[in-house]
Amino acid sequence: MRLDPRSSCGSPATPLPSCRREHIHEGGSVTQAEPIRTKRVRLTGEQRERQLLDVAETLFTQRGYEAVSIEDIARAAGVSRPIVYHHYGSREGVFLACVARARSQFERALLDRVSAAGDDLAGVFHAGGEAYFDLIEDDPQRFVLLFTASSSLHAGLSEQLATLRTDTIRTIATVIRQKNPSIKSEVALAIAYSASGIGEQLGRWWLDKPSMPKRRLLSYYTGALDGAAKGILAVASGHT
Repeated sequence: MRLDPRSSCGSPATPLPSCRREHIHEGGSVTQAEPIRTKRVRLTGEQRERQLLDVAETLFTQRGYEAVSIEDIARAAGVSRPIVYHHYGSREGVFLACVARARSQFERALLDRVSAAGDDLAGVFHAGGEAYFDLIEDDPQRFVLLFTASSSLHAGLSEQLATLRTDTIRTIATVIRQKNPSIKSEVALAIAYSASGIGEQLGRWWLDKPSMPKRRLLSYYTGALDGAAKGILAVASGHT
């Protein structure tokens, strides 16, 4: 008995989930073999959520938030719309999850860089600036959509994005205090807000002028932030 290379499965490159192969016996008689089934890989909940975010982030950065629907996300991920709704509830939920993940990744990079820096504020500012501008350099569109886009979105979503931004600023303030415990919480938060504002505006400028060397932009950032921090500390000392 020999196995007929032909089958009712379609081409080898595109097998169907279930198919049969024919066995040809001596004398030419043919019998049907047992079906050959290919198993669909089932993702865990965590894997599915990560896949949906990867797909959604690509669509959001390519088209913009308003031009992407739940149907688009489901189709690109190869799943049904109810699966997307099950994991994230709505398009806004998917977008917020994308932003939260991007900010979490930035915060981890920030902490890694700053932990290797010295305890002086200048070293902290330089390390934080490097992490921030590396993010922009690696993926400019992600920076625009996930870190600065909010003015064109409806009020409820804009408020939630602002909350995520504030969480990142508080993380920066915590890092400043860890390196300099003598700095009070309010003062550290004032410096962190300055770092966020200066960084975002210089980042936007860099997108308009991409020919500017990153090291020069980083120098502008650290210089501006160092000056702002000294001013804040001077005011704080006068209020003590």
